[in-house]
Amino acid sequence: MNMQLKKGIIAAALVLAVAFISNSVIVVDEGEKGVVTTFGEVSNTFEPGLHFVVPAVQQVHKYSVRVQKTMFGDGRNNVLSAYSYDQQIIESYRISVTWQYNGAKIEDVYKHFGVNDTIFYTVVSPLIQQTSKILFGHYTSQTIVQKRSDLSHELDTNIKALLKDYPIVVLSVQIEDVNFSRSYENIIEQTAQKKQEVEKAKNELQKVEIESQQLVARAESANKAKKLEAEARAYAIRVQAEAEADAIKLKAEALKANKELVALTIAEKWNGTVPQTVMGDASGVVPIFNVNEAISQGVNRIQPQIVNQPEN
Repeated sequence: MNMQLKKGIIAAALVLAVAFISNSVIVVDEGEKGVVTTFGEVSNTFEPGLHFVVPAVQQVHKYSVRVQKTMFGDGRNNVLSAYSYDQQIIESYRISVTWQYNGAKIEDVYKHFGVNDTIFYTVVSPLIQQTSKILFGHYTSQTIVQKRSDLSHELDTNIKALLKDYPIVVLSVQIEDVNFSRSYENIIEQTAQKKQEVEKAKNELQKVEIESQQLVARAESANKAKKLEAEARAYAIRVQAEAEADAIKLKAEALKANKELVALTIAEKWNGTVPQTVMGDASGVVPIFNVNEAISQGVNRIQPQIVNQPEN
């Protein structure tokens, strides 16, 4: 064997050795897990790190266990459409599914989905379409718009229940967008505008009613104040009248109990003069008291003089 042949054999051996070693060494990154198959049958699983396999006998299939988000009805693969409960056309809608492979069941991932990354979409997409179409059919077009969060929650619950037997963890299902026909959207816009106008009119009516109530309240308050003022004046008059009546009563009782007080009061108010004649009764005779003369003479008792009154 010449030298060149030996060098060729050595070089080939080195190439085979390098190829063998390179095919024997497997590196699994963080966030991944590996499924080892021996002649196509699952024989082991690899955690992140450096591993060795038998080339041409064993293969390692890597799967990301990181959180992923898949969009359905985005227009690239398919368009989702449905009917609402009131037979309005939903021309398109999009649903997002946030999920990840179940790392504890990575062997089942290989069994269910194989090594094709599109298998998840192929398996889950029909469930999304069927479930969402049925669910939209339970809601009217108006409630689909108004209660989208409730609709998303119900869809999330249903999808999780349908995929619970698969080696995936569904974190959330969200309705990203819902598009009705343009004609219906115009109706919705007009309805919303009318509703705003009704609410505005209602608010204005409430404002007028409140202002009217305030006017009535102020009028009632003013009337009440006037009534209280009148009652106060009437009370004051009544109290004054009662006081005066009590005073008169007390005065009358005092006069009754002290008759000399009457004469004293008359004397205090007398100006010292008396009439020269006094009209009498039907007899035509009246007494005349010459008071001044009696006073001048110092007579204590005045003798009356009888004067005949001329007859008519």
